[in-house]
Order: sequence, then C-alpha cells, then structure tokens
Amino acid sequence: MRAAELILRWCDLYTRGLSPAVAGDRRAELASDLWEHAAYEPRPAGAMLSRAIRGVPADLAWRNEQRRAARRLVPMETRVVGGVVAWLVALAASSLIVFGLIAIQRTAFFVAQDYVRPWSETAVWVIGLTELAIVGAFLLLQRRSRPFGAIALAASVPLVHFGLYDLDNKSVTAGALSNTPGWGVAVVCAMACLALLFISAAVLWAPSRRASS
Repeated sequence: MRAAELILRWCDLYTRGLSPAVAGDRRAELASDLWEHAAYEPRPAGAMLSRAIRGVPADLAWRNEQRRAARRLVPMETRVVGGVVAWLVALAASSLIVFGLIAIQRTAFFVAQDYVRPWSETAVWVIGLTELAIVGAFLLLQRRSRPFGAIALAASVPLVHFGLYDLDNKSVTAGALSNTPGWGVAVVCAMACLALLFISAAVLWAPSRRASS
C-alpha cells in the first residue's frame, strides 16, 4: 500500500543515526500497527496518513529522547576526550587552511609582479592540498562524514612542507625561520603530530567505534 510505504520511509528517516536495534524495534512496532490498522479500518490509507501526520511531533520527540538516552550511556570520560579531540581537530584544520591560503596569496602576488612563473610544481601542490584541507573541514560538519574529513585532513598535512618551501623565498619571516638550527626537525615533528591527531580522530569517530560505544 502506498500510504504504508510512505509511513515506513518516514520511520527510516527519523530513526536514521540511531542504533540499529532501536531503529529496528521502532520499525517493527510501526509495521505491526499498520497491519492492524489496515485489517480493521474500512478506509485505511487516508486514516493512516492522517494519523502519521498528527504523530510527527511525537516521532521527533521520541527521536530526541533516544539520542539523549544514547548520550547518557557514554561515560563522562569518553565524552570529555571526544570534545577535546573535536576542538583540537577544528583548531588544527583551521590553522592548516589559513596557512595554505596565505601561501597561495603570496604566490599570486609574486606571479602578478612577474617575479615567479605561474603554476610551478610547488604552487600546484599547495593549491591542491589546501583544497583537500577545505574539503576535509566541510566533512567535519556532519557526524557521519567526520571520519572521512579527518582522513582528508591527514592526507593534506604535507601542505606544511610545500607551503614553507614555497614561502621560503617569498617571505622574510619564512626565510629566516628556514635558516634556524633544528627548523627542519621541528617541521617534521609538527607534521607528524598533525597527522597523528587527524588519524586518531578518524579512528575515534569510525562508525564501528561509535556503534560499540
């Protein structure tokens, strides 16, 4: 029946993101109610749709309660660690993107002045990795796509190397820092820390990990 299909699709929509057991129980309960309604109601389609529309606020309230209950099951330590990791990832991603945009801006300025040739290999790497970091940051905005965002950000970490290399002859500050003893080791350590942070976040946010929690 078309009405029953629409109602079950609505059930799939408002139970999305909940645990499979909770969503399955809700769908089974609804399917049973629909069968009984179709069996005993003379005009089932219109009545079922009317009842479903009136029950939308209750369905949304039920979903909200299920999400709150699921959060209460997560230990406080886990929630604190998750919040700290999310904050650190957001800060690192923002810094990486800003750094990439600064490197692109400086390159564009020197190209406009005919000081450097456009589309050098390093500039292409900087542009591509900055775009990848921006995509990763956008993926962080949705819970389901957060692990992929963290992976994209981990893959964009070489932007630090290419960006500094590109800025070496275009920025007095970058040029001075590159001549500082131990600068190369510091850059490698920073890149390793960034990659470790993003990879750890991807593991923490992986679907299997969330389901086990």
